[in-house]
Amino acid sequence: MIEQGFLKKNFVGRDGFIWWIGQIANDAHQINAPGLNATGTPLGQQKGFGYRYQVRVMGYHTADDNLLPDDQLPWASLMYPVTSGSGSSAISETPGLGKGDFVYGFFLDGEDAQQPIIMGVIGYNQYTSIYKDTPKIKPFTPFNGYGVRDSIPRYAITTSPQERARASAVSATPANIRQATGVTPAAETLQQELERDDGGGETSIPLPFVCTQSQSPGKIVKDIQKMIQDIQKAQKGLKDFKYSLTHPINHKGRQVSIQEYISIKVGEAAEKVTTFVKDRIAGAQEWITRKINAAAQDFYFLLFPDQQSNAKAAMETAMDLLACFFRKIIKNLLNIVRKALLQVVDRFINVPLCAAENILAAVIGKLSGLINSLVSQIMKPLETILGAIDIVGDVLQFIESILSFLSCEEKPACPQVKSWSLWDGPDTPDATFDPESLIRKVKGFASSVTQAIDPDSFDFDLDMDFSDILSDENTCNIRALFCGPPSVSFWGGSGEGATGNAIVSATGDILGVDIVSTGFGYSGGEPFLRFEDPCGNGSGAYGTPVLGPVSLQNGVYVSDSNGDETGVIGVIMDNPGFGYLPTPDGSRGGDGRVWAEANQTTVRRADGTYDVPYDPGEVFDVFAGDLVETASTTELIEEPRTITALEPTSTVPATSDLDYSVVLYMCDAVITNPGFGYNDGDKVVIEPNYGAEIVPTFGIFGNLESVKVISGGEGFKEFPTIYIESETGVNANIVPRFCIDRINKDEFREPAPQDSVLSVVDCVGRV
Repeated sequence: MIEQGFLKKNFVGRDGFIWWIGQIANDAHQINAPGLNATGTPLGQQKGFGYRYQVRVMGYHTADDNLLPDDQLPWASLMYPVTSGSGSSAISETPGLGKGDFVYGFFLDGEDAQQPIIMGVIGYNQYTSIYKDTPKIKPFTPFNGYGVRDSIPRYAITTSPQERARASAVSATPANIRQATGVTPAAETLQQELERDDGGGETSIPLPFVCTQSQSPGKIVKDIQKMIQDIQKAQKGLKDFKYSLTHPINHKGRQVSIQEYISIKVGEAAEKVTTFVKDRIAGAQEWITRKINAAAQDFYFLLFPDQQSNAKAAMETAMDLLACFFRKIIKNLLNIVRKALLQVVDRFINVPLCAAENILAAVIGKLSGLINSLVSQIMKPLETILGAIDIVGDVLQFIESILSFLSCEEKPACPQVKSWSLWDGPDTPDATFDPESLIRKVKGFASSVTQAIDPDSFDFDLDMDFSDILSDENTCNIRALFCGPPSVSFWGGSGEGATGNAIVSATGDILGVDIVSTGFGYSGGEPFLRFEDPCGNGSGAYGTPVLGPVSLQNGVYVSDSNGDETGVIGVIMDNPGFGYLPTPDGSRGGDGRVWAEANQTTVRRADGTYDVPYDPGEVFDVFAGDLVETASTTELIEEPRTITALEPTSTVPATSDLDYSVVLYMCDAVITNPGFGYNDGDKVVIEPNYGAEIVPTFGIFGNLESVKVISGGEGFKEFPTIYIESETGVNANIVPRFCIDRINKDEFREPAPQDSVLSVVDCVGRV
């Protein structure tokens, strides 16, 4: 008989079935899907593999990871059930395996034992003592695959190394790169903007009908902001090839020219703004008609019968003209609003509330002036028969009355939060126009309409001039703002008046809020909190206001243990976010985006229009009255000449004496998740600790019951990671609360000021 060993094929199905049991050694499971290559393999090698894990097989691999490190173990592929698919034709399922799992399978290459296949996983049971992944754990010791700082999710979806890498690299944002190097990598900026557009988009919360039946002023502001930003992105794409790849000029899948795109975007915004104006004009028509009918009725029955017939004919003629006039207004209203918006497309960089107020006031005011003029012409034939009917002077009074509703407080039934962002939390309430200011502007624009209208030939082909929309430009800032730290917005709750400044670390996370005024009256509930980044660099920060007793001192409410009011005395940062600027970096923008980078030159023409920002090296012509600006210089052009945009010598704008210095220390710690499985003796680790120390207390079920800050440390300059060092406990989460000491910049402290002091931009003081 021939020795069977001589005939071995080392091929599954031809020889004996070689089984094995092993342990997934690390979390470096790899997926090498089509178009991707596994980490650590030469380009083009091992294509077509699915998920793979490095497995330490009992009896084949030593338990000494010094002799055989985890990264030198063979890769094991997976066997799936027929219901899971293989990955072909996009049919696949994600395996639910992780490091520490004991798996079993066979070798595809038989006794060569270099091609392991995982068939199944052995579940943990009550006889197995499970530890966390700590340095004490040796190969073949059961452990749950999570480190001391990891949390165990409540779902069975694994996290790939690529996803973990993206999460850990999230702080490497263009804002931080810009701050550290002064250089903005275009690809990173585009990627950040795409991610921001995806994750920072706001989702509207369904509201009762009573809360949505009229177009809010704040919604109009956002509509105009979006119009301007979409157009500026398209204009930028004409100069930047890379930008145009991610922002092609198209509309609903159809490529369009820049002129057509501008027309489309202005039209979309005009439709939304028109809704607000149309309701007011329709109300004016109804009121005027009712006013004329009521006045005529008082005179009609006093006339002789032959005069009544003439009066009736005159009334019918006047009312027909009036109805025709308003039909033409409503029909052309969209074009009127479009004409007003076209005036601001290249002139507005920011759209504050006052700017939207000017646009509405101009449209409503000029139309009110035309209505006054027309009504005076229509009433002349009636006045010869019925006598004087005072309508003209009352038109603006009616407009004033229908705009005065804006001063009414919102009904309690309407929720305070109307939209939500996955990145930034609840949005601030819609802005509200100042009724007195709006009415004053409407009357001003109405008085500027002096032309008389012939009701018989009126066809609305009037050249309505909206150039005076920018008449209060000096008080309504529509220009670019320097990008810097976020502002802090408190709203809602039962009180009012809380203000503060965000404290931003050098790495771009928000450490806390320096409360400038605690406000008062919050005994009925804490307010909402939002960090508003003017240029959209940072995202993700949110916190919880801390309430406490306050009192009024020197005209400002401040924390006072003996105070009889309740105010906001601090903020617990539930998430510090990332990417925020601690100080202005020279870039400019607003309304949530960067319009000009720190190294770009901007030109504001004498007529108020802006050019697309120029990169260093670009050549352009300037003329008398043009304003040329860089991050740190401003020049008003007196004579025409040609300029080459240069790299600015400094990208740091002039600092303000409103900036001040602070030192942070940990004054409290809050448990946001008690976790489970902890034991007495487990310690709280703070990285970096800056001298802070926390002592935990655990319950009988291994949950974290309380924490005590026994040393607050001093000089925190970054948001620390806090976790409990434990072999068995998981999921506890502790959030620090920092208290702030303001100091003079030349004040001596230990450690040295440069090692412990943070600079804070006083956004409240700048308002």
